[in-house]
Amino acid sequence: MNIVIDRNIRGAETTFGRHGSLRVMDGRAIRRADLADADLLIVRTATRVDRDLLHGTPVRFVGTTSIGTDHFDIPYLDAAGIAWANAPGCNADSAAEYTLAMIWLACQRLGRSLAGSRAGIVGRGNVGSRTLRLLHTLGVDVVANDPPLADAGVTGLVSLNEALECDIVCLHVPLTRDGPYPTWRMIDPRALARLRDGALLVNAARGDVVDGPALRSALERGRMHAALDVWPGEPQLDPQLLRRTVVATPHVAGYSDDGKRNGTRMVYEAFCAWSGEAPVAAEPNADRSLSLHLDPERDALTQALEAACFVPRHDAALGELADRPTAEIARGFDRLRKEYPFRRDFRGWRIRGARDADAERLAALGFIVADD
Repeated sequence: MNIVIDRNIRGAETTFGRHGSLRVMDGRAIRRADLADADLLIVRTATRVDRDLLHGTPVRFVGTTSIGTDHFDIPYLDAAGIAWANAPGCNADSAAEYTLAMIWLACQRLGRSLAGSRAGIVGRGNVGSRTLRLLHTLGVDVVANDPPLADAGVTGLVSLNEALECDIVCLHVPLTRDGPYPTWRMIDPRALARLRDGALLVNAARGDVVDGPALRSALERGRMHAALDVWPGEPQLDPQLLRRTVVATPHVAGYSDDGKRNGTRMVYEAFCAWSGEAPVAAEPNADRSLSLHLDPERDALTQALEAACFVPRHDAALGELADRPTAEIARGFDRLRKEYPFRRDFRGWRIRGARDADAERLAALGFIVADD
């Protein structure tokens, strides 16, 4: 079996590699000619999977180790009889924890306290529900909007307008163009006008959920602030939008080792179910836990978030590209994603030296707090 697979997929050799020959490629560089003898195609979000890519190839199964499927032409895949799979919820902890770290850094830079603020979660699915819990743990009053959940009978949700009127608005929706609740550019000029002056808009979902030019205009007028991990039209970032954001990172919120391995495993098991192959046992990840000894002179949560998510580091790296030509920004954006360092979710960290109040808060967020 011949398998073309994105080089950024963690654990490929010990899963798919047990069932065939792997051809490892840069996901954005995969073309139809590369699939001339491929049986399987396993990608992440950088590869557009549609008729242009697959027609005339022997590929019969495609998988994406990501939550979203907006880079898949699903009607074409279904019509062509090509099986497909994604990994919903695989990196939900990773994305929610990174969102918290982005918000924490943004509030520090804006001179605001997170506790006592009000946050609106738009999309209370796998990531949104976890972000809600993390913010609530830190004393934030949180509301959530999710029309599909409301239609399913879930209570306690608010209207989109109420969510948009909060101090912090977090976007956690898939990118869709059809159906009763399309999300493509749902944050348009009208929605942005609903945000209160000084509001912080946080997007770790998909870039094109937001109307980029409208957001840039609102930021240029100083009406609001934005913390962005995803970008309209990425990797072709708008340099002016990049320069105006208070926190800017290169679409890596879900890039923890835990999330990547979960995604690989979910798609691998879907492949095994489709093919009738016996899956190999999952490899444990517990042997790569990380440790942090807190500096008593610095804020404990700031230290923990910087160590676990390193948002300031990648904000600085992306910010250095802001004055470069657009093509160079795009190359740098992809490079930062490709060279992203090893990262564990909060549960993969052992924190030492925490005082009682800090220890309780860190443990509530999911860190392992050691007594020694």
